[in-house]
Parts: sequence; structure tokens; C-alpha cells
Amino acid sequence: MDFAPSFSKYPLWGMKTSEGDTARVGVIYIQRVGLNMKPKFFHSVFILLVLVGLCSSSAMAQEHKMDHSAMDHSVSGQEYRADEPMDHGDHGAMHHEEGLFRTRGSHDQADQYKPEDVDAKSLLARGRNIYMHMCVFCHGVDGNGGGQAVEYLYPWPRDFRAGIFKFRTTPTGTLPRDEDLYRTIISGIPGTSMPAWKDALSPQDTWALIHHIKNFSARFKNEPQGEKIEVGASLASSPALVARGKELFKELKCIRCHGESLKGDGELAESLMDAWKHAVFVHDITDPNYFKSGHTPEDLFRTLTSGLDGTPMGSYIHIPEEDRWALVHYIRSKSVKEFKEAEFETDIYSLPVGVELNADPFSPVWEGVASTSLVLRPLSARREAVEFINVASVNNGEQLAIRLQWEDPTHDAFSELHSDIFRDGVAVQFALGAVTLHTHGHNEPFFGMGNRNKPVNIWHWKAGLDEALEAEDDLEYAGGGVDMDALIYGGIMSNPVYRLNATGENPVEEMNAEGFGTVTPQPPENQNVEGQGEWKDGIWTVVFIRDMPKTGKWDVDFAQRIDPALVAFAVWDGAKEDRNGRKVISVWQRFNVKKPTP
Repeated sequence: MDFAPSFSKYPLWGMKTSEGDTARVGVIYIQRVGLNMKPKFFHSVFILLVLVGLCSSSAMAQEHKMDHSAMDHSVSGQEYRADEPMDHGDHGAMHHEEGLFRTRGSHDQADQYKPEDVDAKSLLARGRNIYMHMCVFCHGVDGNGGGQAVEYLYPWPRDFRAGIFKFRTTPTGTLPRDEDLYRTIISGIPGTSMPAWKDALSPQDTWALIHHIKNFSARFKNEPQGEKIEVGASLASSPALVARGKELFKELKCIRCHGESLKGDGELAESLMDAWKHAVFVHDITDPNYFKSGHTPEDLFRTLTSGLDGTPMGSYIHIPEEDRWALVHYIRSKSVKEFKEAEFETDIYSLPVGVELNADPFSPVWEGVASTSLVLRPLSARREAVEFINVASVNNGEQLAIRLQWEDPTHDAFSELHSDIFRDGVAVQFALGAVTLHTHGHNEPFFGMGNRNKPVNIWHWKAGLDEALEAEDDLEYAGGGVDMDALIYGGIMSNPVYRLNATGENPVEEMNAEGFGTVTPQPPENQNVEGQGEWKDGIWTVVFIRDMPKTGKWDVDFAQRIDPALVAFAVWDGAKEDRNGRKVISVWQRFNVKKPTP
């Protein structure tokens, strides 16, 4: 599992029991008790332990390794046909009907109320197909919250089978209303891996998905939905009301979980468990961007009234309304940031320039080039996560460069042992083949490293390798390129963080994947992406550069492509002990190449 170096802090959710995992635990023990061992000695012990595990795990690794010779991609621009089976990773194929999916969603307030003419029977197949394409990787086939991605996620995805939902407009202990589920799907859950699907699903498809989700729990068949909590006229904030809220925050013992600072550092915060015996992460509520069920005063009042079922956060409907408003305004008085509306699945443009390109992050070519700010989602909850990444791109018809910038107050780079220091990093992921985001058929790969028969191309950069590659003595322990912290915490085939660099000549490694556990480095002759990064004044600036024509079968062809390429991003923060699946990511965006005019 990839939650923290100290495995006593979090439960080992989803840990597989195999001889290979036993070997990993052995390596973890060595790492925890022997941080100060010399590299050569550490390497010897490491080899001894890993060989034991590799004997049992090699077959599994071989099974997951990509079969490049068997994979083929259609010509760019080819339409996904309605009579073709839809791919669902390892969950088989399902046929869908013409017109089943609609192009991108457009939601307004009226859409959030279930239409009266919805035909329940006609929604079953429609909702299941959508679920199997977009939700199954996290929530699992049977809705138990244990999909393929679960070992990378904290908190766990919702287990739908019990019919327990946190975000409701209904009293505690009652079922949510359909519009509650609608709002969660289109808005996402800030601070978690659950993205907002408002741009991915039409209102019709959203209602179909809700129908399928409700089918996981018998509660929806046997119990009525809860009565809606009506929020009356709000009380305006005042110094007296804020002062009263501060008193109540202590009297009601809110500080035991949220802390006096409201940053989620109360005395009980690290020991809280939910209804499924999973660790609860208490968010910093001084940041309105992390309110999971809305940030407005009315949203907070509703949350205090309804509680968050399945968590230690109970309902406060038993206290007077005025006191609930007092708590609302006290909490809002402690806000240290402004709320920012997150935009998802946006268009990014590579703009034509008439000059030679290079990997210098501060080359004059970037002056005046507009960037696009994208929201990032943490796969593993943390405090002060990287929230946004700025993306800019240029091309001169022969080469294409992408510049990424994000805030990071600490510079975490390569260390000699790198057992107690984790490195910052960033990756760009492109979908391969003729795939278009959220069009008929939903033929795009899963944004979490692709899925079977829908591969992705990954460019990965790690901080400090620029300098480290100049010091061969410091890299002696790396052997064949295996990154120790990745092997210890995530396994050899876990994620694009695991290697130092196949070529030994630049800090960028190019890889392919077809889902979790299938990351495969491209051979040295196909490592054609260069890069350079620089940390300055709390901001990382990293540039990737590559020739526009593809040089290998598993590359994106920027020279010939007409349709937008699908692109996603990931950031690793070394100060947060990020490695492998512990990172922040984006969902798919559309990457448009504007070529220079001949």
C-alpha cells in the first residue's frame, strides 16, 4: 500500500496476500530499521530479499506486462461504432445501443430534479454501461468500493451496498434524495479522488447512472427517501454571532477532531474510523475549497443539520437553528482562502512559434504564452496538497514543448540514500489511438493509467536527476535502474515513479501502460522526450520537449494528428512523502495542436 512510510498509521486496505507481498514487507522492515546502511550493503540485502519475492511474482508481472505486438490502434478520426463492444478493462465487454451516450454534459439547477417521465427499466442497461466505463475502477463491479484503483486511494471510494451516503439534504439515518446523488456526481468531492463529472455526462446519463447506483443497495427498494431538510432564512453574520459560534465550537467539543485552528489537527483526528472501519481524514476547514458538500453558508448549515452518515460527524439538528448559524459563521470567519470554481476537461492549445525550441524552463519563447490552470485531485488525502497546475505549450512544426508550473514551498530532490527523502516529480499522460473525450461510445481510456486495449503514453520527470546524472558515484546503488523507494512502497510495476532513467542521459523517462500494474518503459532507442526543471521562489517549472512525428508505435503523433489528443497530469510532492500511487492527478483534458502556417 502507498499511504505512508509508517504502516501503523493507516490500515493496509486492499493488501493482497501473496509471497510477493511478503517479500515487500521484508524490504519495508529493512528500510525502517536500517536507514543508515551504506548503499552497497543495502543493495546486497535488497537483492537477497527481492529474489525471494520475484520467484513468485514474476509470473504475475509477466501476465500484466503489455503485449505491444498484439495491440493495434485505429486511424485518427475513425468513429467509434455503436455495434462494437465497449471495453471495460478486465470486466469484459458489453454491447450498447445507438445513442446511448450523449456528448458532454450541460447541467443547470433544473436538471438536478428527477424527471417525472423517467422509465426505470430503460435506465438499467444505460446506467450500468456508464458505471462500467467511468466508475468501476474505483467503486468496483459490485459497488463495494474495492475497484482496481483502491490501493492507491485514501479515503476509500464509497461502498454503495449499505446505502449509507454522507452528502444529503435529508435527516441522519435516512436515504439521500435522488437530487443529492445527482449533485455529488456532477460536482465531485473536493479533497478526494472523486472528480466532478458535470462535463462528462449529460443530465440524462447522470440520471441513468443514479438508477444503477441505487440498485446496489436494497435500502432503496425497501425504504422511502428521506424528507428534504428545508433551510429557512439565513442569519447574517455578526460579531456577536461569530463569538457565539466560537463558544459552541468548544462546548460541543468540535476541537477534539477539527482542532482549535480548524485545520483538522484535533487530538482525535488520527484515530477516527468510519462505518467500514476505515481511517477518516479530517480536512482543513479553513479552506472553503475542501468543503465536500458545498461551501456556501446554506451548504454548511445543511451539513451541520444532516450530519455525515457513516462518519464520526453527527447531526446537530438538536441544537437551535440560531446556534447552527453561529457555528456556520464562526467557521467561515476562519477561512484563509477564497473559493475557486474548478474547471474540468478543458481545451489546452499548443501554439505555433517560429523559433527553435529547447528545454530551458525560462526560455524567452514562453514570454507572453498563455497557460491553462487545471485542478488536481489527491489520490491520497493530505494537508496543503498541490491544488493546481498551469500548462502551456508551443510548437514550431518540428518540435513540441510543454511547460508545467505548480506551487511547492519545498524543494525535494535526489538524495544519496533517498530512503527518508522523497522527490518532487511530474508526469504527462497521453491517450493513444483514435479516442475522443466523452463522445458517442465513451471510447477514451481510464484516466488512471489507461486500461486493457486502451494504452497510454507517459512522460515522467523527477526532481534532482538533472544533477544526479552528473554524479555517477551517487547512482552506483541503483543497479539496473530500479528506484528503491518505489520497490519498497509500490512494487516494480506500480507506477511511472519507479525507475531512475533507462537512458542515463536525461531526467525524463518515457513509458506506456494499459492499467494499474502494467507500466512498461520504452526501450532506450525510443526514449525521445527530453526535459528540464527548475525550482524558484516556491514554484516548480518543468519543460518537456519532443519531436512532433512519433518515433515509435506507442507514441503520440503530433505531426499527423487532427483530433485533440487526450492528456492528463500527475504531480508528486516529496515533502508529503509522495511516491508511486501517492500523488495528485488531473482527469483527461483536450490537447489541441495548432501548427505553424506554411
